[in-house]
Amino acid sequence: MAASSSKPARTIAVNLAISLAVTACVLLLTQDILFEFPPLRRAELAFIDLRFRERGNLLTSRDTSQIVIVEISQESFKSLPDSWPWPKRYYTRLIRNLHRAGAKVVGLDVVFSSLDSRTPWDNQDFRSALKEVPNVVLAGKLETERHQYVKRDQLENYGNAFIDSTTKFGIVNTRSDYDGVVRRYMPFVYDDATDKRIPTFSMSLLNVVLHQAPEYTAEVGEQTFHYVAKEIPRYDATSFLINYYGPSGTFRRVKFADVLDDKDFRTREETSLGVDINTFDDTSTVPTFDGKGVQPAGYLYNGTFANKIVLVGSTNPEDKDLFPVTVGENTQEGDNQMYGVEIHANVIQNILHNDFILRQPYWMTALVVFGLSLFTFVFTAGLKAIRTRFGALIEILGVAIICSELFIIYWASLKLFNENNYLADMTSPFTAVIICYIGSTVYNYVTERKQKILIKSMFSRYVSPTVVDELVAHPEKLRLGGERKELTVMFSDIEKFTNMAERMMPEELVMILNEYLSSMTDIIIENHGTLDKYQGDAIVAFWGAPAPQQDHAIRACRAALTMQESLIEMRKRWQSEGKPPLNVRIGISTGEMVVGNMGGEDRFDYTVIGDSVNLGARLEGANKQYKTQTMISEETYRQVREDVLVRELDLLVVSGKTEPIRVYELIGMVGDSIPSQMLEFVAQYTRGLNLYRQRRWDEAIASFEKARKFSPDDYPCHIYIERSRMYQSTPPPANWNGVFILRVK
Repeated sequence: MAASSSKPARTIAVNLAISLAVTACVLLLTQDILFEFPPLRRAELAFIDLRFRERGNLLTSRDTSQIVIVEISQESFKSLPDSWPWPKRYYTRLIRNLHRAGAKVVGLDVVFSSLDSRTPWDNQDFRSALKEVPNVVLAGKLETERHQYVKRDQLENYGNAFIDSTTKFGIVNTRSDYDGVVRRYMPFVYDDATDKRIPTFSMSLLNVVLHQAPEYTAEVGEQTFHYVAKEIPRYDATSFLINYYGPSGTFRRVKFADVLDDKDFRTREETSLGVDINTFDDTSTVPTFDGKGVQPAGYLYNGTFANKIVLVGSTNPEDKDLFPVTVGENTQEGDNQMYGVEIHANVIQNILHNDFILRQPYWMTALVVFGLSLFTFVFTAGLKAIRTRFGALIEILGVAIICSELFIIYWASLKLFNENNYLADMTSPFTAVIICYIGSTVYNYVTERKQKILIKSMFSRYVSPTVVDELVAHPEKLRLGGERKELTVMFSDIEKFTNMAERMMPEELVMILNEYLSSMTDIIIENHGTLDKYQGDAIVAFWGAPAPQQDHAIRACRAALTMQESLIEMRKRWQSEGKPPLNVRIGISTGEMVVGNMGGEDRFDYTVIGDSVNLGARLEGANKQYKTQTMISEETYRQVREDVLVRELDLLVVSGKTEPIRVYELIGMVGDSIPSQMLEFVAQYTRGLNLYRQRRWDEAIASFEKARKFSPDDYPCHIYIERSRMYQSTPPPANWNGVFILRVK
């Protein structure tokens, strides 16, 4: 194919179009713009978990947190006198004790679905405690659908018998992701029964801490939730990511029974031992953690709850308030479980300390995906286009580049998350790189297939199938446009074709010509030659391109001899059919020439040009002067002299040239069955030519006459006999070198 000036522009356009298409596809698949694609969604969520595992714990000391969890656990079940469900007086005592200990706010992550029927007085006392201690937040629940939270046929108390217009409360429903893991938190839920927004449990606690109205909820901004003076980055339209500080147990826990155990309360241990333990208001002292001093043993005095946010919730697996989260101990599968009360603790700590996870903006993801798509496709497609015998190394290099890209994406994403809490998308870049690598492989395959079809369509009519297969396998050997190479060219022409055409009917002429051209072309192709063109009855062919051939000269000679032999059989058949015989002249030249696609952008031919090509045409015409069939150049003979039988015809200066060249008639191939008479004829002719060059005219004539006995009609012998007789009477000048100047083409 001819090189086109618009090809680079088309290539750039193709690369950009493919990159944009990949970007669009990746974003549609990974961002759930039109639909969910579960495998990629799961991959995205898994990559979030990976970041948390690689980062490790953020909260190195429980004492640095502003949150303390009072846990409802098996230990408390064993210590408290009453069985589960506990009477409301336990919670009443808990609230009052925590208030005495200086708790800033108390959040009861317990949904009291009904009043206490056993001791009605406890219900009233609990309500009184809620009024006495205004910093208590209760937990409410909504019936849920998978993707949104709405109230469905529930009473106004949201599943908690103690919620009324005077109490503070928040919704404790947690929202799990596609794989069941809790990664996100909603700052509020919408109750369609009352057409209002309700703060979630953590946000309701924060309303108390930050002195906001109980019903206050965050405002939804374009990229963030606006809460008081804080901007919480949105993960999606309704939630933000929880920045977990560590696995379950990261926040300090105090047993429920230990907060109740004051001087007026007796646990089972105290009853059985007969000793007051009083873990809550014990006035004795114990060493401090660093061993440098002492501190009160009781929680009332040691500051455990002073000015702290206290969350009360279950850490008992049987209560089913246990959820998969993004962090775990990483010691065994399934250890990433966390209690609901701990999830709320993480959320509160995030907001108080501004420990937010910022999700990469959508436009930035699109830009990164486009850049990676463009680079990956262009680089890998270009790499695959390199033609080398080390193809396997190229493929390995391509895979190495892709793996390097994936590692860089992985490393950069982890670093941004660890150091900046920045959640860069990993799934989209990974997907873009992989899709583009696959796409470049497919594109390269389609391009190669198209190129192979083009090569076959261009050359199957001109060269042998083996050469076509070689070009298809190694298209780099076909340099489009033109290159200088040493080749061998052949010109053949039918003798007196014009006269024959005038005597024959056009239909008969076409039939004969087609049969002749078909037979000659088959011989050229069988000898791995390239058919250049037909010029009427003339055939132009060459060897050595497009696929390199070290023995191009010998192939051309063998083809010429086979063509002449085939014509002998054809002449016999045509004569029996009453058709005129055909005689063909062939000229063969070897030398440097330019080979390639010549012509315009839309119409071109794969052909050869140059002085050596012109010489081949002149040699074909020179056969007329010597009445020979096949003439080869001096350079052709130099390359094939060990394999062919020839006789030197003359030192010629052909038309358009100034320097003489030796020309030879091609007679046969060494090893073929050449008649002994022909060998004797060539020997006598060669001896006569040598005597002629030595100006020994009489001896030369005698040798040529002996040669004519074997071939009476040989015209070169006749020529040299006539020249010798001429020089006998008129000797040539002293500087005569035997050169004959050919005046005609």
